[in-house]
Amino acid sequence: MMIVLLLGIAAVTLLWNWYYRQNWYRHVTVTLWFETQALYAGETTKLFEVIENRKAMPIPVLEVGFHAKKELDFAHTENASVSDYIYKRDIFSVLGRQKITREIPLTCTKRGRYEIKEADITSYSLLYKKRFSRAIGNGDCGKSDASIKTDASIKSDASIKTDASTFIYVYPKMTDVSQIITVCEHMLGTIQCAKRLYEDPFAFRTIRGYTAQDPMKTINWKASAKTGSLMVNTYDSVMSQKAMIFLDVEDNGILRREDLVEESIAVAATLMRRLLRQSIEVGLCMNGTVEGFDTFLAPTNHKGKLVQIERMLAEFQAAGDITNCTQETVFPFTQLLENVFQQFCPPEDMLLIFITKNLDELLRDRIKSVVEQNQTLIIYPVRRGEEQRSENASLKSRENLRIVVRELG
Repeated sequence: MMIVLLLGIAAVTLLWNWYYRQNWYRHVTVTLWFETQALYAGETTKLFEVIENRKAMPIPVLEVGFHAKKELDFAHTENASVSDYIYKRDIFSVLGRQKITREIPLTCTKRGRYEIKEADITSYSLLYKKRFSRAIGNGDCGKSDASIKTDASIKSDASIKTDASTFIYVYPKMTDVSQIITVCEHMLGTIQCAKRLYEDPFAFRTIRGYTAQDPMKTINWKASAKTGSLMVNTYDSVMSQKAMIFLDVEDNGILRREDLVEESIAVAATLMRRLLRQSIEVGLCMNGTVEGFDTFLAPTNHKGKLVQIERMLAEFQAAGDITNCTQETVFPFTQLLENVFQQFCPPEDMLLIFITKNLDELLRDRIKSVVEQNQTLIIYPVRRGEEQRSENASLKSRENLRIVVRELG
Protein backbone atom coordinates (compact mmCIF):
# COMPACT_ATOMS: atom_id res chain seq x y z
CA MET A 1 0.00 0.00 0.00
CA MET A 2 2.84 2.37 0.88
CA ILE A 3 4.55 1.61 -2.41
CA VAL A 4 1.34 2.37 -4.31
CA LEU A 5 0.99 5.67 -2.41
CA LEU A 6 4.58 6.67 -3.17
CA LEU A 7 4.18 5.71 -6.82
CA GLY A 8 0.99 7.76 -6.93
CA ILE A 9 2.72 10.80 -5.43
CA ALA A 10 5.62 10.41 -7.87
CA ALA A 11 3.21 10.12 -10.80
CA VAL A 12 1.25 13.20 -9.71
CA THR A 13 4.51 15.10 -9.21
CA LEU A 14 5.80 14.15 -12.66
CA LEU A 15 2.44 14.98 -14.25
CA TRP A 16 2.30 18.35 -12.47
CA ASN A 17 5.87 19.18 -13.42
CA TRP A 18 5.13 18.31 -17.05
CA TYR A 19 1.94 20.33 -17.07
CA TYR A 20 3.56 23.25 -15.24
CA ARG A 21 6.53 23.27 -17.62
CA GLN A 22 4.19 23.48 -20.60
CA ASN A 23 1.89 26.17 -19.21
CA TRP A 24 3.54 28.28 -16.50
CA TYR A 25 4.55 31.09 -18.87
CA ARG A 26 1.30 31.25 -20.83
CA HIS A 27 -0.78 34.41 -20.39
CA VAL A 28 1.89 35.95 -18.18
CA THR A 29 2.38 39.62 -19.06
CA VAL A 30 5.37 41.69 -17.98
CA THR A 31 5.16 45.45 -18.52
CA LEU A 32 7.95 47.95 -17.92
CA TRP A 33 7.69 51.70 -18.41
CA PHE A 34 9.34 54.84 -17.10
CA GLU A 35 7.34 57.43 -15.21
CA THR A 36 8.54 60.09 -17.62
CA GLN A 37 10.03 59.91 -21.09
CA ALA A 38 12.67 62.62 -20.50
CA LEU A 39 14.44 64.34 -17.62
CA TYR A 40 17.75 66.03 -16.82
CA ALA A 41 20.87 64.29 -15.59
CA GLY A 42 20.97 64.03 -11.81
CA GLU A 43 17.20 63.87 -11.44
CA THR A 44 15.22 60.89 -10.16
CA THR A 45 12.28 59.02 -11.63
CA LYS A 46 10.54 55.66 -11.30
CA LEU A 47 10.43 52.50 -13.35
CA PHE A 48 7.09 50.72 -13.14
CA GLU A 49 7.15 46.94 -13.27
CA VAL A 50 3.78 45.24 -13.73
CA ILE A 51 3.37 41.45 -13.57
CA GLU A 52 0.01 40.03 -14.60
CA ASN A 53 -1.02 36.36 -14.57
CA ARG A 54 -4.13 36.07 -16.75
CA LYS A 55 -4.77 32.40 -16.17
CA ALA A 56 -6.27 30.51 -13.21
CA MET A 57 -3.10 28.53 -12.46
CA PRO A 58 -0.92 30.28 -9.84
CA ILE A 59 2.84 30.70 -10.17
CA PRO A 60 4.40 30.10 -6.73
CA VAL A 61 7.75 31.61 -7.73
CA LEU A 62 8.21 34.01 -10.63
CA GLU A 63 11.54 35.75 -11.05
CA VAL A 64 11.66 38.78 -13.39
CA GLY A 65 15.04 40.11 -14.49
CA PHE A 66 16.30 42.85 -16.79
CA HIS A 67 19.45 44.92 -17.23
CA ALA A 68 20.29 48.47 -18.23
CA LYS A 69 23.32 50.74 -18.40
CA LYS A 70 24.78 51.40 -15.00
CA GLU A 71 24.17 55.15 -15.37
CA LEU A 72 20.58 54.32 -14.43
CA ASP A 73 21.27 53.92 -10.75
CA PHE A 74 19.16 51.26 -9.03
CA ALA A 75 21.95 50.79 -6.48
CA HIS A 76 19.80 51.77 -3.50
CA THR A 77 17.12 49.19 -4.32
CA GLU A 78 17.09 45.51 -3.43
CA ASN A 79 18.15 42.67 -5.73
CA ALA A 80 20.42 44.82 -7.94
CA SER A 81 24.03 44.11 -8.90
CA VAL A 82 26.43 46.31 -10.87
CA SER A 83 29.22 45.48 -13.30
CA ASP A 84 29.38 46.91 -16.83
CA TYR A 85 25.59 47.03 -16.59
CA ILE A 86 23.20 47.08 -13.68
CA TYR A 87 21.19 43.89 -13.30
CA LYS A 88 17.85 43.90 -11.49
CA ARG A 89 15.97 40.76 -10.47
CA ASP A 90 12.71 40.66 -8.52
CA ILE A 91 10.89 37.62 -7.18
CA PHE A 92 7.09 37.42 -7.08
CA SER A 93 4.50 34.90 -5.96
CA VAL A 94 1.60 35.36 -8.35
CA LEU A 95 -1.85 33.92 -7.81
CA GLY A 96 -4.25 33.07 -10.59
CA ARG A 97 -5.65 36.14 -12.38
CA GLN A 98 -3.56 38.50 -10.27
CA LYS A 99 -1.83 41.74 -11.20
CA ILE A 100 1.16 43.07 -9.25
CA THR A 101 2.61 46.57 -9.71
CA ARG A 102 5.99 47.58 -8.32
CA GLU A 103 7.61 51.02 -8.41
CA ILE A 104 11.41 51.04 -8.65
CA PRO A 105 13.09 54.40 -7.86
CA LEU A 106 16.17 55.26 -9.89
CA THR A 107 18.58 58.14 -10.41
CA CYS A 108 19.77 59.13 -13.90
CA THR A 109 23.40 60.01 -13.29
CA LYS A 110 24.53 60.85 -16.82
CA ARG A 111 23.04 62.14 -20.05
CA GLY A 112 22.10 59.57 -22.68
CA ARG A 113 19.30 57.59 -24.22
CA TYR A 114 18.72 54.56 -22.05
CA GLU A 115 16.76 51.57 -23.24
CA ILE A 116 15.69 48.33 -21.65
CA LYS A 117 15.76 46.07 -24.68
CA GLU A 118 14.97 42.74 -23.11
CA ALA A 119 13.99 40.97 -19.93
CA ASP A 120 13.46 37.39 -18.80
CA ILE A 121 11.10 35.44 -16.56
CA THR A 122 12.05 32.37 -14.56
CA SER A 123 10.12 29.83 -12.53
CA TYR A 124 10.86 26.52 -10.80
CA SER A 125 9.36 23.05 -10.55
CA LEU A 126 8.15 21.52 -7.31
CA LEU A 127 10.96 21.22 -4.77
CA TYR A 128 13.03 23.58 -7.01
CA LYS A 129 14.65 20.70 -8.86
CA LYS A 130 14.21 22.25 -12.29
CA ARG A 131 14.49 25.81 -13.51
CA PHE A 132 12.39 27.16 -16.39
CA SER A 133 13.23 30.41 -18.18
CA ARG A 134 11.84 32.41 -21.06
CA ALA A 135 13.42 35.45 -22.70
CA ILE A 136 11.49 38.63 -23.40
CA GLY A 137 12.74 40.70 -26.31
CA ASN A 138 11.68 43.19 -28.93
CA GLY A 139 8.85 42.58 -31.32
CA ASP A 140 6.42 44.23 -33.69
CA CYS A 141 2.97 44.43 -32.17
CA GLY A 142 2.42 48.09 -32.89
CA LYS A 143 2.46 49.04 -29.21
CA SER A 144 3.80 52.22 -27.73
CA ASP A 145 7.57 52.48 -27.57
CA ALA A 146 7.21 53.63 -23.97
CA SER A 147 6.64 50.07 -22.73
CA ILE A 148 7.70 46.47 -23.16
CA LYS A 149 4.91 43.95 -22.93
CA THR A 150 5.11 40.27 -23.69
CA ASP A 151 3.71 36.80 -23.16
CA ALA A 152 6.97 34.87 -23.10
CA SER A 153 7.25 31.51 -24.88
CA ILE A 154 10.06 29.65 -26.53
CA LYS A 155 7.75 28.55 -29.33
CA SER A 156 6.26 30.71 -32.03
CA ASP A 157 2.60 30.44 -31.09
CA ALA A 158 -0.30 32.73 -30.28
CA SER A 159 0.98 33.38 -26.76
CA ILE A 160 4.07 35.22 -27.99
CA LYS A 161 3.38 38.95 -27.91
CA THR A 162 6.37 41.25 -27.69
CA ASP A 163 6.60 44.94 -28.53
CA ALA A 164 9.19 47.72 -28.67
CA SER A 165 11.45 48.31 -25.69
CA THR A 166 11.04 51.05 -23.14
CA PHE A 167 13.46 53.96 -23.14
CA ILE A 168 14.11 57.29 -21.49
CA TYR A 169 16.01 60.40 -22.59
CA VAL A 170 18.36 61.89 -20.01
CA TYR A 171 19.19 65.41 -21.15
CA PRO A 172 22.48 67.15 -20.22
CA LYS A 173 22.48 68.36 -16.64
CA MET A 174 21.44 71.89 -15.76
CA THR A 175 24.50 73.73 -14.55
CA ASP A 176 25.16 77.20 -13.18
CA VAL A 177 25.85 79.62 -16.03
CA SER A 178 25.01 82.87 -14.20
CA GLN A 179 28.45 84.38 -14.85
CA ILE A 180 28.34 83.43 -18.52
CA ILE A 181 24.80 84.79 -18.96
CA THR A 182 25.91 88.12 -17.47
CA VAL A 183 28.75 88.32 -20.00
CA CYS A 184 26.38 87.37 -22.84
CA GLU A 185 23.87 90.05 -21.84
CA HIS A 186 26.63 92.65 -21.71
CA MET A 187 27.93 91.68 -25.15
CA LEU A 188 24.43 91.55 -26.64
CA GLY A 189 23.75 94.96 -25.12
CA THR A 190 26.91 96.31 -26.74
CA ILE A 191 25.73 94.99 -30.08
CA GLN A 192 22.32 96.61 -29.73
CA CYS A 193 23.72 99.99 -28.63
CA ALA A 194 25.99 100.01 -31.66
CA LYS A 195 23.03 99.74 -34.02
CA ARG A 196 20.46 102.29 -35.02
CA LEU A 197 17.10 101.44 -33.44
CA TYR A 198 13.90 101.52 -35.45
CA GLU A 199 10.39 101.53 -34.06
CA ASP A 200 8.51 98.30 -34.53
CA PRO A 201 4.98 99.11 -35.86
CA PHE A 202 3.64 95.96 -34.18
CA ALA A 203 5.02 96.82 -30.71
CA PHE A 204 2.51 99.46 -29.51
CA ARG A 205 3.56 101.26 -26.32
CA THR A 206 1.32 104.26 -25.52
CA ILE A 207 -0.39 107.45 -26.79
CA ARG A 208 1.04 110.93 -26.25
CA GLY A 209 0.57 114.47 -27.47
CA TYR A 210 1.54 115.48 -30.98
CA THR A 211 4.83 117.32 -31.64
CA ALA A 212 6.12 118.96 -34.79
CA GLN A 213 8.59 116.12 -35.31
CA ASP A 214 5.90 113.42 -35.50
CA PRO A 215 4.79 112.22 -38.95
CA MET A 216 1.10 112.53 -39.80
CA LYS A 217 0.70 108.75 -40.17
CA THR A 218 1.23 108.27 -36.42
CA ILE A 219 -1.77 110.43 -35.43
CA ASN A 220 -4.47 108.52 -33.61
CA TRP A 221 -7.61 110.29 -34.91
CA LYS A 222 -10.03 108.60 -32.50
CA ALA A 223 -7.97 109.60 -29.48
CA SER A 224 -7.56 113.11 -30.93
CA ALA A 225 -11.34 113.47 -31.32
CA LYS A 226 -11.94 112.44 -27.71
CA THR A 227 -9.32 114.75 -26.19
CA GLY A 228 -9.78 117.69 -28.55
CA SER A 229 -6.05 117.82 -29.38
CA LEU A 230 -3.81 115.83 -31.68
CA MET A 231 -2.53 112.57 -30.17
CA VAL A 232 -0.03 110.14 -31.70
CA ASN A 233 0.78 106.43 -31.21
CA THR A 234 4.24 105.51 -29.98
CA TYR A 235 5.98 102.17 -30.46
CA ASP A 236 8.83 100.32 -28.81
CA SER A 237 12.15 99.87 -30.57
CA VAL A 238 12.56 96.14 -31.03
CA MET A 239 15.65 94.48 -32.42
CA SER A 240 16.12 90.75 -32.84
CA GLN A 241 18.95 89.32 -30.75
CA LYS A 242 20.79 86.28 -32.03
CA ALA A 243 23.49 83.98 -30.70
CA MET A 244 25.27 81.00 -32.23
CA ILE A 245 26.92 78.34 -30.05
CA PHE A 246 29.83 76.29 -31.41
CA LEU A 247 30.45 73.23 -29.27
CA ASP A 248 33.77 71.37 -29.29
CA VAL A 249 33.49 67.73 -28.16
CA GLU A 250 36.90 66.62 -29.42
CA ASP A 251 38.84 64.54 -26.89
CA ASN A 252 41.56 62.80 -28.85
CA GLY A 253 44.56 63.39 -26.60
CA ILE A 254 46.52 60.68 -24.82
CA LEU A 255 44.99 61.80 -21.52
CA ARG A 256 41.19 61.68 -21.78
CA ARG A 257 39.24 64.58 -20.30
CA GLU A 258 35.74 63.21 -20.53
CA ASP A 259 34.61 65.30 -17.55
CA LEU A 260 35.48 68.50 -19.46
CA VAL A 261 33.62 67.27 -22.55
CA GLU A 262 30.55 66.57 -20.41
CA GLU A 263 30.86 70.00 -18.80
CA SER A 264 31.06 71.61 -22.25
CA ILE A 265 27.89 69.82 -23.34
CA ALA A 266 26.09 70.80 -20.12
CA VAL A 267 27.10 74.46 -20.51
CA ALA A 268 25.94 74.52 -24.15
CA ALA A 269 22.56 72.98 -23.30
CA THR A 270 21.97 75.24 -20.29
CA LEU A 271 22.94 78.36 -22.24
CA MET A 272 20.43 77.46 -24.95
CA ARG A 273 17.66 77.04 -22.36
CA ARG A 274 18.46 80.34 -20.64
CA LEU A 275 18.83 82.38 -23.84
CA LEU A 276 15.66 80.97 -25.39
CA ARG A 277 13.83 81.83 -22.17
CA GLN A 278 14.87 85.44 -22.83
CA SER A 279 13.43 85.26 -26.38
CA ILE A 280 16.89 85.36 -27.95
CA GLU A 281 17.32 83.39 -31.15
CA VAL A 282 19.91 80.67 -30.56
CA GLY A 283 21.62 78.18 -32.84
CA LEU A 284 23.99 75.28 -32.17
CA CYS A 285 26.75 73.61 -34.12
CA MET A 286 29.03 70.82 -32.88
CA ASN A 287 31.93 68.83 -34.30
CA GLY A 288 30.32 65.48 -33.57
CA THR A 289 27.94 63.35 -35.59
CA VAL A 290 24.73 61.84 -34.22
CA GLU A 291 22.75 59.42 -36.36
CA GLY A 292 19.35 60.81 -37.26
CA PHE A 293 20.15 64.40 -36.21
CA ASP A 294 21.48 67.49 -37.97
CA THR A 295 24.32 68.85 -35.87
CA PHE A 296 23.94 72.36 -37.33
CA LEU A 297 20.88 74.35 -36.28
CA ALA A 298 20.57 77.96 -37.44
CA PRO A 299 19.50 80.52 -34.81
CA THR A 300 15.83 80.25 -33.88
CA ASN A 301 13.60 81.07 -30.92
CA HIS A 302 11.26 78.14 -31.57
CA LYS A 303 10.95 76.29 -28.27
CA GLY A 304 10.32 72.99 -30.06
CA LYS A 305 13.86 73.08 -31.46
CA LEU A 306 15.20 72.94 -27.90
CA VAL A 307 13.80 69.44 -27.46
CA GLN A 308 15.46 68.38 -30.71
CA ILE A 309 18.82 69.77 -29.55
CA GLU A 310 18.55 68.21 -26.09
CA ARG A 311 17.78 64.81 -27.59
CA MET A 312 20.71 65.14 -29.98
CA LEU A 313 23.08 66.02 -27.12
CA ALA A 314 21.67 63.14 -25.08
CA GLU A 315 22.31 60.64 -27.86
CA PHE A 316 25.80 61.86 -28.69
CA GLN A 317 28.33 59.26 -27.57
CA ALA A 318 31.82 60.46 -26.81
CA ALA A 319 34.80 58.19 -27.31
CA GLY A 320 35.26 55.98 -24.29
CA ASP A 321 31.57 55.31 -23.67
CA ILE A 322 30.40 51.73 -23.26
CA THR A 323 28.46 51.81 -26.51
CA ASN A 324 30.15 50.99 -29.79
CA CYS A 325 31.63 54.35 -30.67
CA THR A 326 34.53 55.19 -32.97
CA GLN A 327 36.66 58.28 -33.30
CA GLU A 328 34.93 58.99 -36.64
CA THR A 329 31.96 60.37 -34.70
CA VAL A 330 34.07 63.43 -33.81
CA PHE A 331 36.23 65.55 -36.09
CA PRO A 332 38.66 68.41 -35.28
CA PHE A 333 37.17 71.72 -34.16
CA THR A 334 39.31 73.61 -36.64
CA GLN A 335 37.74 71.55 -39.43
CA LEU A 336 34.30 72.52 -38.14
CA LEU A 337 35.22 76.21 -38.25
CA GLU A 338 36.55 75.88 -41.78
CA ASN A 339 33.48 74.00 -43.03
CA VAL A 340 30.86 76.16 -41.34
CA PHE A 341 32.25 79.61 -42.03
CA GLN A 342 32.69 78.84 -45.72
CA GLN A 343 28.88 78.58 -46.01
CA PHE A 344 27.61 80.39 -42.93
CA CYS A 345 28.10 84.14 -42.86
CA PRO A 346 26.89 85.43 -39.48
CA PRO A 347 25.37 88.94 -39.45
CA GLU A 348 27.25 91.58 -37.53
CA ASP A 349 24.66 91.66 -34.75
CA MET A 350 25.05 87.93 -33.93
CA LEU A 351 26.91 86.91 -30.79
CA LEU A 352 29.22 83.95 -31.44
CA ILE A 353 29.88 81.62 -28.51
CA PHE A 354 32.61 78.98 -28.67
CA ILE A 355 32.81 76.27 -26.00
CA THR A 356 36.04 74.31 -26.12
CA LYS A 357 38.38 72.61 -23.67
CA ASN A 358 41.12 72.53 -26.33
CA LEU A 359 41.83 76.26 -26.36
CA ASP A 360 45.39 77.25 -27.16
CA GLU A 361 46.98 80.17 -28.98
CA LEU A 362 46.62 78.52 -32.38
CA LEU A 363 42.91 77.83 -31.94
CA ARG A 364 42.31 81.30 -30.49
CA ASP A 365 43.91 82.90 -33.52
CA ARG A 366 41.88 80.64 -35.81
CA ILE A 367 38.66 81.71 -34.12
CA LYS A 368 39.73 85.33 -34.32
CA SER A 369 40.30 85.04 -38.06
CA VAL A 370 36.85 83.61 -38.83
CA VAL A 371 34.68 85.78 -36.56
CA GLU A 372 35.99 89.07 -37.96
CA GLN A 373 34.10 91.91 -36.21
CA ASN A 374 31.42 89.85 -34.48
CA GLN A 375 31.22 89.99 -30.71
CA THR A 376 32.76 86.66 -29.65
CA LEU A 377 32.76 84.76 -26.39
CA ILE A 378 35.00 81.75 -25.76
CA ILE A 379 34.11 79.51 -22.82
CA TYR A 380 37.14 77.53 -21.72
CA PRO A 381 36.46 74.64 -19.29
CA VAL A 382 39.50 73.60 -17.25
CA ARG A 383 40.08 71.43 -14.21
CA ARG A 384 40.63 73.29 -11.00
CA GLY A 385 44.33 73.64 -10.39
CA GLU A 386 45.29 74.33 -14.00
CA GLU A 387 45.99 77.96 -13.13
CA GLN A 388 48.84 78.39 -15.59
CA ARG A 389 46.78 77.45 -18.65
CA SER A 390 43.71 79.40 -17.54
CA GLU A 391 45.64 82.58 -16.71
CA ASN A 392 47.48 82.50 -20.03
CA ALA A 393 44.19 82.16 -21.91
CA SER A 394 42.38 84.85 -19.92
CA LEU A 395 45.07 87.45 -20.49
CA LYS A 396 44.53 87.19 -24.24
CA SER A 397 40.93 88.44 -24.17
CA ARG A 398 40.91 91.58 -26.28
CA GLU A 399 38.92 93.75 -28.68
CA ASN A 400 35.67 91.99 -29.61
CA LEU A 401 36.84 88.61 -28.23
CA ARG A 402 36.23 87.68 -24.61
CA ILE A 403 37.44 84.49 -22.89
CA VAL A 404 35.71 83.11 -19.80
CA VAL A 405 37.53 80.34 -17.93
CA ARG A 406 35.19 77.84 -16.29
CA GLU A 407 36.88 75.78 -13.58
CA LEU A 408 35.56 72.31 -12.91
CA GLY A 409 36.16 71.04 -9.39
